[in-house]
Amino acid sequence: MPSRNRDVSVEMKSRRPQARRSKPIFRAPKHKCTDIICLQIFLLFVAILIAISIIAYLNGDPKSLIFPHDSRGNICGQGDYQDKKYLLFFDLTKCLSFLTAITGCPTRQICVSQCPSEIAYDKIPGHQQKLQQFSDPYTNEYPSYTIPSRPLFGRCIPDILSSLSTAQDLVEVTDPDTNVTIPIEALDQTGQISPLSYQTLLKAVEYLKNFLNLKQSYEVLFEDFSKAYLLILIGIGIAAILCFIWMFALRFVVKPIVYLSFAVVILVTGFITYFSINEYLSLQKSKNQTDFKLEFEILFDVNYIKSLKETWLALSIIFGVIFLALVFVTIFLRKQIKFSIALIKEVSKAVVDMPTVLIWPIIPLIIQILFIGYCLTVSVYLASSGIKLYKVVDTNNSFANVTSRANSLVNVGDYCLPELFDKIKKNLTESYECYFYKFGFNTTLPIGLESDQLKNYYTIFMEFINEYQWIPQVYVIFMLFWLVAFSVALNQMTLGGAFGSWFFTRYNKFSLKRLPFMTLIFSFWRAIFYHLGTLAFGSLLIAILKILRVFLEYIGSKAKKSESKAAKYALNCMRCCLWCLEKFVKFLNRRVFIITATYSLNFCAAAKRAVQLITNNILRVMVLNKLSDFILFISNLCITFLMAVLGFYVFTRKIPIDYLLRLTPELNFYVAPLIVFVIGCYCVSKLFLDVFSFGIDTILLCALIDFDENDGTEQKPYFMSTGLKKILKVKNNN
Repeated sequence: MPSRNRDVSVEMKSRRPQARRSKPIFRAPKHKCTDIICLQIFLLFVAILIAISIIAYLNGDPKSLIFPHDSRGNICGQGDYQDKKYLLFFDLTKCLSFLTAITGCPTRQICVSQCPSEIAYDKIPGHQQKLQQFSDPYTNEYPSYTIPSRPLFGRCIPDILSSLSTAQDLVEVTDPDTNVTIPIEALDQTGQISPLSYQTLLKAVEYLKNFLNLKQSYEVLFEDFSKAYLLILIGIGIAAILCFIWMFALRFVVKPIVYLSFAVVILVTGFITYFSINEYLSLQKSKNQTDFKLEFEILFDVNYIKSLKETWLALSIIFGVIFLALVFVTIFLRKQIKFSIALIKEVSKAVVDMPTVLIWPIIPLIIQILFIGYCLTVSVYLASSGIKLYKVVDTNNSFANVTSRANSLVNVGDYCLPELFDKIKKNLTESYECYFYKFGFNTTLPIGLESDQLKNYYTIFMEFINEYQWIPQVYVIFMLFWLVAFSVALNQMTLGGAFGSWFFTRYNKFSLKRLPFMTLIFSFWRAIFYHLGTLAFGSLLIAILKILRVFLEYIGSKAKKSESKAAKYALNCMRCCLWCLEKFVKFLNRRVFIITATYSLNFCAAAKRAVQLITNNILRVMVLNKLSDFILFISNLCITFLMAVLGFYVFTRKIPIDYLLRLTPELNFYVAPLIVFVIGCYCVSKLFLDVFSFGIDTILLCALIDFDENDGTEQKPYFMSTGLKKILKVKNNN
């Protein structure tokens, strides 16, 4: 008996190690810093952005962009002009030039305490006193006429909306002494002096008409949102809960959803193909065939289109190809479909084990919002930075381009100073004035720095910035693209590390205990401490492609008037190529960040490994990507539609529940809050489902790595689940 017990004990001891070996243990590689040079370049660019922002903050004043300023650059309603909040244009018709957007309106502008309330004309002696109250304090000049106006965005705009029905009428004024009515003369739309009509004034202010008409509607909508914001937030929270429930349930319903969807689509496309072929054959045999005509009037006639045999031929070809493709996929790619379904189930398990991955994307989203806010603020301060700069304008020829005459003392477009210009103005034969243009930087070194060499460099740099102020703005836009792409990359690498850890360490008891919380934190820590260079590299590629696309869009906007079809074709080809290249880089970046987070490889090595895995398993990757996109699209559609229906019944108070009726306020227009509610639910649903989509990419890549590097032996066991091993027909041999 003792010997038998000892034999049993020995046998049990011999089995224990084997039981332990049945659970593979992943030995994670030691993480090291990757792409350090890229990190240094990134930090240098960020330092330059900070330097630009400091200069902008010290010299900028956003109030100059918000509040109007007069011809001398004084801000209305600020400083010495506190009691003069409105800007008056001496002759608004001079603002009709296309150059207004570039050089500003070439008419004198002054700050006034109130807009003109009555019509006046300088050719009527009794109106001189009325006009003199709007004199320029620097030159004592006053407008040649005034029209009853109302303040809009701080500008005095003629109140002519009541006269739109008689827009062709002339603006006339009556002399009280002689009772003679005379028209006011000003520039017309061709740039000639002629009697002023309401139509001319309307052209200068018509873009404001819709704003004035909708002002009351905006106030009503704001009132509705202030009442319904709590319901909107509650609904968005319910949508988030539904997303989590759906992800948990997806492992049980994904298989019937996929096969049912395939069956329905195949039956529908097959029926449409059969019906179209029958219609085509019947029209082919018919003696009364309708001839095809390419005329705009009949192309939208449904009966005409139905009577064409070409219509049914096209439909039969299109849906026949779709039908055959689906049948081909269903028959010959069954294994890949099963593999995709099993992977989606795995991701569902991972999300349930690590629910914190659903909350994590909110943090990168906040970081993106902060980056966007910071860059936009820097851009605004840059646009308003520096001292007042003035340019020469021709007040009698606002429709002319910038002049450059060698024999002229000054030219239109030259920089000027009002004090000096007033002294030489009497020697000019042209109707030139020196008006405020924009804000620029002072070229003198700040007090306290005495280095002559530094003064030289500073002066040259500031003169360059004044001449090319668009360069810092372009740099800020580029950094905006880079920082936003960097935050997206950080999100992807953190999620990739978390899902990768789950895939390889779920059999480790200690790792399983820390999965719900610590896995995500450790993944984030590794990304920050070791792989910022790789994140900077991948996001830099995206930023370069985005700035190139913006540049092409700018060229395209300038080339719209070009008659060269070859240039337009080449531009469209370049747009298409850059768009495709950006999509490919984004696709590759996701895989690179996953491999870097798991194996601590630099960007190039991870990219090479990712391309090898994708090319060796191209069918699996394609099928899984399209299938997962379809499943997530259906999921997002179902959640959004369900919340939209629920929101409609709640906002229209059609659910007879007392508590809900008390909670739902009476709204003026329920449509606007409902639209915001639906958009919010869609965005939240997409935010959570994007995490699921990235989990699918990560688990797929990890499974491919596992299948490629391991062979099931005791030294190299498979880490994938039993379901995946059955589909791939592999197993561990221990």
